[in-house]
Amino acid sequence: MTGLFCVAALTTVGGASWLTYMVAQPRGARLGGLLTAYERRLDSDAAFVSVRVDGATIIRAQLAASACFLALAVVLHEGTFLGLGAASAVAPPLVLRRRHRARVLRLEGQLDGWILLLANALRATPALGDAIASTSMLMPGDFGREVKVLTKELKLGVSVDRALRSLAERIGSDVVSAAMSAIVVARRTGGDLPTALEESAASLRETARLEGVLRTKTAEGRGQVVVLSLAPFVLCVVIAWLEPTWFDATLEHHFGRMLIAACSLLWLVAAIWAHRIVEAPL
Repeated sequence: MTGLFCVAALTTVGGASWLTYMVAQPRGARLGGLLTAYERRLDSDAAFVSVRVDGATIIRAQLAASACFLALAVVLHEGTFLGLGAASAVAPPLVLRRRHRARVLRLEGQLDGWILLLANALRATPALGDAIASTSMLMPGDFGREVKVLTKELKLGVSVDRALRSLAERIGSDVVSAAMSAIVVARRTGGDLPTALEESAASLRETARLEGVLRTKTAEGRGQVVVLSLAPFVLCVVIAWLEPTWFDATLEHHFGRMLIAACSLLWLVAAIWAHRIVEAPL
């Protein structure tokens, strides 16, 4: 216990010193190494989901919260604060990434509607740039905001092909990238662009339907993996509740502790393996 207390104290002092150094840096200063890549990822995710906080500020908040919870754990000798400190360090990037994926799914769901609007607009005006500008006033939701950004780029003199590629890169979705590439190819080949767009929209709707079925089946498999992974712990808790001395012999003997370590390792390998099987593409 004394060793753990010393380690926690040293970690707290080191974390506080590093936090002081970071706070003293100019706003937006690069942190170097891995922190730089982490900051850029936070900046990208925050900008994509319209969170008006930069990556450096998020990192400072993470370190401040972790240092505070660690100090409370040292002072109060309460391990719960260690868990809260770890959660405060892990939660921001996970929340941003989750919101990023959710917004990408919403954009993919609205893509076929925008393509149909664009096909109808092209029947009224032959210029693709003018047709895109007209759809920016009719398209609602997240994709409408992306189309407004696309329209602004066109007004600034960016070529249509480059603006469409920029839209695909900004969203970072294979579905959107394929749709933008289809528009560029159909435009360059000189075919019937409205008809090609209508066919692309129909293909996107069918692809979205199949992906929805796949996500449902994957979610079911993921739920089964979670239940099977938690079953040993639930069983151990129930046994310990019914007979508190059941595991004493195992925990007090070296061979028993080695057996627990081996079982834990096998459980971890099985859980990771099952997760990869569920997440593997068909």
